[in-house]
Amino acid sequence: MHFGPEREMAAILPRGNAKTTLAALIGLHHLLTVDGAAVTVGAASRDQARICFERMRGFARHPALEDLLVVRHLELRHEDDVGDLRLLRVVASDGPRAHGLSSSLYIGDEVWAWKTDDLLEAMLTGLIKRADAKLLMISTAAALLDSPLGRLRARAMAQPTAKRKGPVVEARGELAWIEWSLPEEASLDDMAAVKRANPAPWITRGDLRRQRGAVAELPFAQLHAGRWGAREGAWLPAGAWQACAGNATIEDGEHVWLGVDVGGSRAASAVVAVTADLRVETTVFQGDGAVLEVAEHVRELAGRHTVREVAYDPWRFRSEALRLEEAGLPVVEFPQSTTRMVPASERLYSAVVERRLTHSNDPALNAHVAGAIAKQTPRGWRLDKSERAAQIDAVVALAMALERAEQPARPARLVGWV
Repeated sequence: MHFGPEREMAAILPRGNAKTTLAALIGLHHLLTVDGAAVTVGAASRDQARICFERMRGFARHPALEDLLVVRHLELRHEDDVGDLRLLRVVASDGPRAHGLSSSLYIGDEVWAWKTDDLLEAMLTGLIKRADAKLLMISTAAALLDSPLGRLRARAMAQPTAKRKGPVVEARGELAWIEWSLPEEASLDDMAAVKRANPAPWITRGDLRRQRGAVAELPFAQLHAGRWGAREGAWLPAGAWQACAGNATIEDGEHVWLGVDVGGSRAASAVVAVTADLRVETTVFQGDGAVLEVAEHVRELAGRHTVREVAYDPWRFRSEALRLEEAGLPVVEFPQSTTRMVPASERLYSAVVERRLTHSNDPALNAHVAGAIAKQTPRGWRLDKSERAAQIDAVVALAMALERAEQPARPARLVGWV
């Protein structure tokens, strides 16, 4: 895959399958064989950068290479036949930003552990500087879907070529993706199936069985079985949300159902408009003053569209909802109770996986969708935060609006006189 035509590539394997070694070998090969080579290797942290570099330095000390390479701190140098200097350097994702680099090869090592998008963004945008530049990411599956690698996989799985055959998931297109992971229907206790997700011949069923007994279930699922979002309970199949992106423009005068979810001082607040054919428009606000901005935005939408209902969570919005009702808007309470949110969550799930919903790929809404998980309750599963700091208000508002749009209130009908 690395030597194919694609400029962005990702290889995903469980722990112990020589990913860092592979990254080191590919980086050194490129440095020594490509004219004008410049290699940047990204690691999750300074400590991981040192581990990755030590692997490269070990190869550089081989008798066949030691006269060709000069070793510096986290850096290898090679002078080619015409005296031009080629450079390989290792940087940490939590270190200084790497913007400004112009490399012919960028390698991301264990991208699942990168805390922010900064380094990946620098590498992706750096591809434009050289027509021959490539980006290779080698990693274990991500524990959280709302992460740099999780979002990258969602993009890969949205490609029409994405398919699974046993333990291998492949997608080719703008982004080439190959992954070894345990299929969702397979059990973590099926060591034969888990072994098939670990292609390295030195990893045996016995090794994996010992790890199953020694390691907690969630780390085992992520690190040894390649399960995505193993530590958060993913609520959507990979790529399903991205597959619904399209033209979601809502024209003036159309009928819409609104969902309103107001957060606190550290949470977002959101207004989501949904049409009868499930086109989605989202606006997100931040801070304590958001409750007033939300109410004003609802009034603006009512001036542009025919608002069929305003479904709202009464926490922090009841007084504003009463004012909207006095102004003639049809408001309806939608408490965030398990009784209400379980069917709303399941209805939203169905609309997404069946591709009946269309969203405009709004980054704010995408982030809220990625930050949500499926929380099991005695009545079924419902949307919840993946972590305390996660913001999911927009996807909750979407679930509320969609629930009302697909079950609109029936008009009053005269059945007789008393």
